[in-house]
Amino acid sequence: MQTDSQPPPLIAGDAVAWDADGAPYLVGSACRACAARVFPPVPVCPECLSEDLERAPLGRRGALYSFSTVHVAPPGWRTPYVAGYVDLPEGVRVFAHIVGAAPDALDMDMEVELTTAPLGTGADGAPFASYGFAPAAAAGAGGGAR
Repeated sequence: MQTDSQPPPLIAGDAVAWDADGAPYLVGSACRACAARVFPPVPVCPECLSEDLERAPLGRRGALYSFSTVHVAPPGWRTPYVAGYVDLPEGVRVFAHIVGAAPDALDMDMEVELTTAPLGTGADGAPFASYGFAPAAAAGAGGGAR
């Protein structure tokens, strides 16, 4: 059961892990055959079709590639919210919620940092969260849902 002192559970499965300091990081796949990196983790490389992949941590900072404000969402999700693509240093483009700033304060190519954020409430009334990205200054100041 969820309590006020516990963060809401993440809906990201094994694509998010936590370091020793409790900070989240994304986990993707790295292909041993062609060196491609992908997110989320996959069993087959989309570049060369090799099955020789390993789990690989991804950087916490990236550049906001594109974003849009979403006004219609599944039941229980908070709206409106900002969804966008973030380019990570490893050459991976991640689709995520963009949090910590109003849409008019966002700019393409701005530096963003990984965080966690509540997204809504499930049919059972329990809150849920996932990874997201916030402008780099805001991410460090506000922490995350964890």
